[in-house]
Amino acid sequence: MRYLKKSAACLMATIAVLSIGAQAPALAAEAFPSKPLTMLVAFPPGGPADVLARAMQPTMSRLLGQPFIIENLPGAGGALAAQRLLSRPADGYTLIMGSPNEAILAPLANASAKYKAEEFALLAPISTHPLVVMARNDLPFNSLEQLIADGRKPGSKSLTFGSPGYGSMYHIVSEYMAQTTGAKLLHVPYKGATPMLQDLVGQQIDITILPNLGASTQLLESHKLKAINVLDTQRMPTLPDAAAISESAIPQKAELVHSVWLAVMTKSGIPVDRQKVLLEASQKAIQSPEMIKALEQSGVQPMKPQSLEASAKFYADETAKFQKMARSIKLAAE
Repeated sequence: MRYLKKSAACLMATIAVLSIGAQAPALAAEAFPSKPLTMLVAFPPGGPADVLARAMQPTMSRLLGQPFIIENLPGAGGALAAQRLLSRPADGYTLIMGSPNEAILAPLANASAKYKAEEFALLAPISTHPLVVMARNDLPFNSLEQLIADGRKPGSKSLTFGSPGYGSMYHIVSEYMAQTTGAKLLHVPYKGATPMLQDLVGQQIDITILPNLGASTQLLESHKLKAINVLDTQRMPTLPDAAAISESAIPQKAELVHSVWLAVMTKSGIPVDRQKVLLEASQKAIQSPEMIKALEQSGVQPMKPQSLEASAKFYADETAKFQKMARSIKLAAE
């Protein structure tokens, strides 16, 4: 009798263990999302990244069946928002409107950014925008070819180029351009694009490289600045008189094609099933009427939808490219 009771107890314990094990996959595959999601924006309200994030918001909320919160967290070249994302669990509930600046470049230039580009995953590309070489109106050059040729003359002086900050994409691209082509340039870092553009208009500096967005668009349209080259393979419809770098005779022109992109990004390591849910919702939100209107008004070029695998390759290629450029110009974290 005692043996039978002991056997029954063992049987019940085994059933309980099996029952718990059977529940594990169900718990892992529980409905997602089951609570509000947050998209971080590493820039202040009103900028292109913020505008696009808010254009996605209603569709993301509707498709995911949960509130979709936009949280602006500017500062430290995007590192504040990036570190906030990485401090959260890899569960898919926190996203970021990402760009090369905060995901790839901030940890290369900012000693306080204690993370690596590989800790991010690019989920869905949104837009891309070519960079433009802009100059003060009285600069006696109308192309990069002329600027480079002048820098090679004996006794020529360095031109000053401004950037929105040390280690920004625009700083690295400019330094790399100077190193690659022999252009004679001297970096003047600023704390943001606004004071830099003010000094460019005021002829305190000579050139800058930026996307043709926001304030720079207005300054070019009002002829307070001039565009001397578009760093792309074709001219921009909004700047038809500015030659594409591919039209130049610069031997290194293929290395001077650069654009800034925006994408829905996450912390790496999110379960694939959740990535697929977020990818599907993001792609539909990017193709929504609100988003199409926001893209047109922002002047950025939409990127084609692609698979998770294609996005991972694109991000890996971009990371390798910018890390190579940073090493080439001997960028040091400060």
